[in-house]
Amino acid sequence: MKKLSMFSAVVIAAILNGCTPTIKTQNEVTIKPIQVTLDVNLKVDQELAQALSGDVHKIKPDAKSPDVRERRRARHDQINAWKRAQLLGEGNNGLLESRIADDKLSEFVKEVTDAENSDRQIVFKTIAAQQKIPVESVAQRWAKRMADHASKGVFIQDANGKWVEK
Repeated sequence: MKKLSMFSAVVIAAILNGCTPTIKTQNEVTIKPIQVTLDVNLKVDQELAQALSGDVHKIKPDAKSPDVRERRRARHDQINAWKRAQLLGEGNNGLLESRIADDKLSEFVKEVTDAENSDRQIVFKTIAAQQKIPVESVAQRWAKRMADHASKGVFIQDANGKWVEK
């Protein structure tokens, strides 16, 4: 009897052990990389607007001022006239460029253009340092902005270097 009860205990244990539900899981997890693109163009545009243009009605034109905006305001009307006369165009690098042979430009036009480009580069470098982005990115944003706001008849250089009249 002792043997029978032991045998039955073993049989019952084997049956119960065999009926235990098992769940198979797959332990392999695949994590795919996610690319995140942060667009800082809006912030750069705001910085450019403030640094290069500002509120033009509140800026007094002073060519000798230490403020970039005042110096640019002093040149604004003259540069726009030269752009409309197609002596100058807005380059794809954010700078003004001559549209005619340099030897046909007066020294005054060259001086004013160089001063404007110098002031633009100062602002590009300042914003690039603040935003921790390349100077070229800031300059390209400025070029796009100038192209978008250019008057009819002004020459704009596209990304491929081709000059087009707006």
